[in-house]
Amino acid sequence: MAAEFKHLLVATDGSLLADEAIKLALRVAPAAPMTALLVVHDYGLPEYLRAACGHPVDAKGLREAIVTEGRQRLSEAIARAGGDAGRIAQRVVLSDRSPSHEILATAEREGCDLIVMASHGMGGRLAGLLGSQSAAVLALTRLPVLVAR
Repeated sequence: MAAEFKHLLVATDGSLLADEAIKLALRVAPAAPMTALLVVHDYGLPEYLRAACGHPVDAKGLREAIVTEGRQRLSEAIARAGGDAGRIAQRVVLSDRSPSHEILATAEREGCDLIVMASHGMGGRLAGLLGSQSAAVLALTRLPVLVAR
């Protein structure tokens, strides 16, 4: 008996591997409502540029440009995966929190009952250094998580 999902959250980092998560979500629940999420970590780039260059930087404009570029990349990823960008809700979040926390917050806010995401397979020490978002999501949620590799 196949599970019927009410709303899927597909978390992506913009990589080609993350496209596989979108494809997997479309295979698992082709008719279910879906939200594709791209989390862009805000490292304080405008503030860094202001300090490094010594002159004001349009922080709001830079952040808006990052989100606009993120939306374009998300639409392209959905198209590459064979999805309909008009049917899949798209969210781009620029945040100083970890992507795993933004993924979980979005899943809760959107009422999702399945999270689909990719894993780059960076286990061991490399994951400790770079952070494994899929491992963090798995550890912090009670929702089912489907991981594409």
